[in-house]
Amino acid sequence: SASKMDTIKSCHFSYFMQYGLKAKARKRAGFDAPEAGTFVHYVLEHFLRDAKEQGGVQTMSHDQRKAKVKEVVEQYIREELGDLEGQSPRFRYLFRRLCQSVELVVQNVVEELEHSHFQPISFELGFGDGKALPPVELTVDGVTLSISGIVDRVDGWAENGRLYLRVVDYKTGKKAFDLADVRYGLGIQMLLYLFALRRYGGSYFGAEVEPAGVLYVPARDVVKRADRAIPPDKLEKQLRDELRRTGMLLSDPDVLCAMEHSALEKPCYLPIAVKDGQARGLAAGVLADAEQMGKMGRYVDSLLRQAARELGGGNIDADPCRRGPQESACDWCPFASACWFDEKRDKPRYLQKTTPEEFWQMVDREEERHG
Repeated sequence: SASKMDTIKSCHFSYFMQYGLKAKARKRAGFDAPEAGTFVHYVLEHFLRDAKEQGGVQTMSHDQRKAKVKEVVEQYIREELGDLEGQSPRFRYLFRRLCQSVELVVQNVVEELEHSHFQPISFELGFGDGKALPPVELTVDGVTLSISGIVDRVDGWAENGRLYLRVVDYKTGKKAFDLADVRYGLGIQMLLYLFALRRYGGSYFGAEVEPAGVLYVPARDVVKRADRAIPPDKLEKQLRDELRRTGMLLSDPDVLCAMEHSALEKPCYLPIAVKDGQARGLAAGVLADAEQMGKMGRYVDSLLRQAARELGGGNIDADPCRRGPQESACDWCPFASACWFDEKRDKPRYLQKTTPEEFWQMVDREEERHG
């Protein structure tokens, strides 16, 4: 699957243990609170899908939206939990907190769509055998890599006979788009989906597809501790900052304004800032022109080819990556006791911070080297 690419690039031995030997870490028996990511994905998908069938979020009143969120949450309880009354007090408290967070996230997503020409056109769109779209496949040195996956949400904007598509993913962790990750083959899942849509989306959607970018929507617990006397406008600003998207977007001004009408004046949702009428990417946002989008598509393809060679060659090295003194692929790896990797003896692979200028220069060098 596309998500396994991160495991390969984080550490080949961890990938071998998990998907080669299919080893499983020991887990303490018990019942945990509902996994936040699954719950948030469920509510957002069902809410927006139902809203689309009713003509879009713009056609719904505030009360109708709140009622729909409540309806979807109750549906989740029936289908996934069965009953809340039988759960522990701590479980019910955590679930109520999740409900409070998901209401804020839904409200923020609705407000964004109200100020955008880009609207959801597909949910849980699958790539792979038996799915709506074929798998992404390539063959290197006799080894065929076939990649499948599911896109949380695809937003589209039709203009001048073309369909501009952006891929949207809901993130419940602190993970944000980072060119340093992409440089080393990590965090490319959404980009892989975007360029697969460029390849296969034309026949599926019935229009020529142009990649408009990828967006990661923060969907974590946004209920922040704050002074009770904090003014409502400052609290709202805190929440907006917390829910600012990250990602990579086409720099075309028309496309940016289609994504957010005030993109070139005062953007609230997109990971961009504006100076003298010119948009620029924020720390966790990257703007790319059409030529750079093409280069990124070819670079992602080269990363897949590299992964195919590594898998075909039997690479199971314990070679964890490290982002600095505070974050290593070993920190949460369930197979640490099996590989005996010792940073005092063995060298981890350090990921270098990368500016957009450095990244595109590196991509240009790679293209020149491989012709």
